Amino acid sequence: EEEKGEEDKEKEEEKEGLSEDKGKELTTWMKEALSARVSEVEATTRLVDSPAIISEHDNVVTRRMMQMAEFKSLGVTKPSQYKLQVNLKHPLLVALGEAKDSDPEAAKLVAEQLLDNAIISAGILDDVRDMLPRLADLMKKALRK
Repeated sequence: EEEKGEEDKEKEEEKEGLSEDKGKELTTWMKEALSARVSEVEATTRLVDSPAIISEHDNVVTRRMMQMAEFKSLGVTKPSQYKLQVNLKHPLLVALGEAKDSDPEAAKLVAEQLLDNAIISAGILDDVRDMLPRLADLMKKALRK
């Protein structure tokens, strides 16, 4: 009966999302795991179907401007820090909350891909070459399970 209770608890968590404590733990872990690329990771309730979003629209505009040749010729470089907002009710974030402890290597790959997906959605991904090997690793891991 204890196993059934644990299973019910997991199903309930998938519906409700992560608790406040688990959510804080996950966003802190994500900020550390993605520290080279994010300035902040925070929970948001404004997302319904999406797991994550880049939240600073000024950053998007700035990056677009910096892609322009005249900015590059002036030696202006693109900012590399994003503010990532995550939906703690999304099944992917619930699963990531568990995987960060049970399979940290896979969890880091997923966190990186989650960030890239949000960057793609914002229309500001500069170079997909870093993403492709990670996608291949994720696909290999998925097929091994």
